[in-house]
Amino acid sequence: MHKTLERSTHRRQEGFVLVVSLLILVILTLLGVSMFGNVGLQQRMASNTREKNRAFEAAQSALQYAQWWLTQGSNATQGVTCPPSSPSSVPLVCTTALSNPTTVPWAFSNQYAGGSLKLDVQQLNSSGVSSGGANSYYSYPQFYIQYIGFSSSTGGNLYRITAWAYGGNQNAIAVVQSVFLVGAGAGGSTPAKSVSGT
Repeated sequence: MHKTLERSTHRRQEGFVLVVSLLILVILTLLGVSMFGNVGLQQRMASNTREKNRAFEAAQSALQYAQWWLTQGSNATQGVTCPPSSPSSVPLVCTTALSNPTTVPWAFSNQYAGGSLKLDVQQLNSSGVSSGGANSYYSYPQFYIQYIGFSSSTGGNLYRITAWAYGGNQNAIAVVQSVFLVGAGAGGSTPAKSVSGT
């Protein structure tokens, strides 16, 4: 009788160990699956943040190029009606404001890519630039320069510069804007400065 009781207790203990082992295995599996899902989500979030930052930096580069261009020679003019009747090989200063700067792409803009200026938006969009990816951008950054007017308080011309750019894909877009002052000094244009942020 004593041996029968020992065997019954031993079998119950073996069954309990099996049930506990299965529960631990299920819990570990659920933890592993949830961690795997979190890693994928974190990778997508990091990728989106990277592309947003790349778009912002590209837009800032186009904005800074436009600011630099305005200070060169006699580029700081009172502008022309945009879009022009024929494409130009140099940036243009426009007399009209953008109707909606945050709706991109714009019908007309000055596009800047690595030192070369692109002015024909349609030609650019059909040229296969939209490959995107980790080491490239979805499209060239674009900028728009608008002549605002002469500032009697500062003695210079004010320009509104708006720029936008894609990151590596068409879902990452940044639009930046500044008001830029080009002052008149004894030697032509004085160093320009941004009088409002992006």
